[in-house]
Amino acid sequence: MATARRTPPPPPRHFAAGLSAALVATALLTGCTSAAATSAPPSAPPTSSSTAVAVRCHQLHPATLPRSAGSLTQADSGAFCLRVGQRVDVFLAAPEGAVQGTHWRAIGSSSPEVLAPVGTGVMTAPLGVTPGLFVARSPGASTLTSTCPDGTSWRVTLVVS
Repeated sequence: MATARRTPPPPPRHFAAGLSAALVATALLTGCTSAAATSAPPSAPPTSSSTAVAVRCHQLHPATLPRSAGSLTQADSGAFCLRVGQRVDVFLAAPEGAVQGTHWRAIGSSSPEVLAPVGTGVMTAPLGVTPGLFVARSPGASTLTSTCPDGTSWRVTLVVS
């Protein structure tokens, strides 16, 4: 007499559903972990070839304009982090108590190959505000600067990785 091969019964439905949920959760957690690792600012950012000392950088303030990584104002100083391809908005308001019509001079980048100005398009800045939009082109560091007619100066370094 031939014996029929017996196949094991399928696992209960709740087992398959639990396994699927566990696999999805693992995939999501892995994705979140790698995304968080790539979006965190570097603790020891690269420096430009002309700079031998590493500069610690801070996270940018939330962006004012769409498609920007963050914003800076005349109240900011120090070094901020940016990644290649990201854009930063700069809005310098005239000093408090300044004569009407006073404004900051155009914002300049010390290394346009690292941080280049981009056109503002059709954006019209409020009265007394000097805007600047910059895009990170390559790793390194660039200093943005501007001055007011009264001699007040503004300076921020962007560390691009």
